[in-house]
Amino acid sequence: MFDFHLQRDRLYEQVADQILELISCESLRPGDKLPGERELAEKLEVSRTVIREAIRSLHVRGVVKVKPGCGTYVQALSGTDAAASLHLMLKLRQSRDTIDDLYEIRKMIEVEIAGLAAERATPEDLAALDATVEGMVASMDDPAEFTQHDMSFHATLAAATHNELFSVLLSPISNLRLDAIRTSLQAPRAAEDGLHHHRSILARVKEGDPTGARQAMCDHIDHSQSQVRSVQG
Repeated sequence: MFDFHLQRDRLYEQVADQILELISCESLRPGDKLPGERELAEKLEVSRTVIREAIRSLHVRGVVKVKPGCGTYVQALSGTDAAASLHLMLKLRQSRDTIDDLYEIRKMIEVEIAGLAAERATPEDLAALDATVEGMVASMDDPAEFTQHDMSFHATLAAATHNELFSVLLSPISNLRLDAIRTSLQAPRAAEDGLHHHRSILARVKEGDPTGARQAMCDHIDHSQSQVRSVQG
């Protein structure tokens, strides 16, 4: 299994990539224990330092779990783990242009989320969406609370697609979305406009109208972007 062909440059990355390949092709599965550091070093004819760095790299990415005194085990990758690296990249690269990038990505992802939610939402999903909108109504004069209900609406809508990957895709941009909502709420009548757009999206979802839901979400994202621009000047 560990018959790798390694170049002599950045060895630890190559070892990590090869182990990832074994996991992706299911030669290694969640719960499997990797050979020990010494055994891997001998099999691959590299130093134990290389193996140690490769394992550390995989551990940081959530791919393996190191249990002191027990060994290293393949870990089932969660949506949070998968999103972590992208979240870090966005945080480090954040700039004024990031907001426009954010809204471009939101259109690609959230417009489709709205359409699929209109097709797939269960009565339980609709009740959860109703609760987030009711929360927005109750917190019109509390921007911090209103923002949390706004975020919850979009997270609940993504869950209503019953495709876990949509929630994974939204996770890395959640902090940027949070900042954008806080900024947009500084615009005149922002809370009232936001409530109107969320009610419109929910109405189309309840009607089972995917085309209408996509358009309502697109209108909401466009309006939010214009509010942020007006505040930023």
